[in-house]
Amino acid sequence: MTYAPTSNATPQNLPDVTDPATAAFWEAAREHRLLAQSCDACGDLRYPATEICPRCWSDSQSWVPIAPTGELYSYVVYHRALDPSMKDEIPYVVGRVLTDDGVVFTVRLDLEPDEARVGMRLVASWNDVTDAVTLLRFAAP
Repeated sequence: MTYAPTSNATPQNLPDVTDPATAAFWEAAREHRLLAQSCDACGDLRYPATEICPRCWSDSQSWVPIAPTGELYSYVVYHRALDPSMKDEIPYVVGRVLTDDGVVFTVRLDLEPDEARVGMRLVASWNDVTDAVTLLRFAAP
C-alpha cells in the first residue's frame, strides 16, 4: 500500500476546535505551527492541556511555540480502522513522538508501517481535514 497523506473521507471524531482550553493549539495547527501548553510559574511544557500544572499546581498557563521536530518513542500499526472513514487507509501508523522540547504527542504518522523505527527523527506535518480542523501528524524529514 502506498501511503496517502490525506483521506478523501472526513473522520467523524474531530476535535472541538472551539474549546477554550485548546482553541489556541487548533488555531496554530491551521497555520501549521506547533504549540504546547506552558506553565507560567515553572515553565513545564505539556500536551494535552491541563487547567493546573501537574508539576507546581499553578493555574496560570499559556500556549508557546515549540520545535516541530523530535523522535519516535513508540508506535503501533493499526490493521483495523477505528473510524469507518479511515477504512481505506489501513494499515496506518500511530506513534508517540518525543519532541526536541520534551513534549510527547500521540499522533498519526505519515509513514508506511515498515518505515517506522523507534528513535527515528520526525518533523511535524499537517492534515487539513476541513477548513476549521487541521490535525497534527509527524513524518520523516
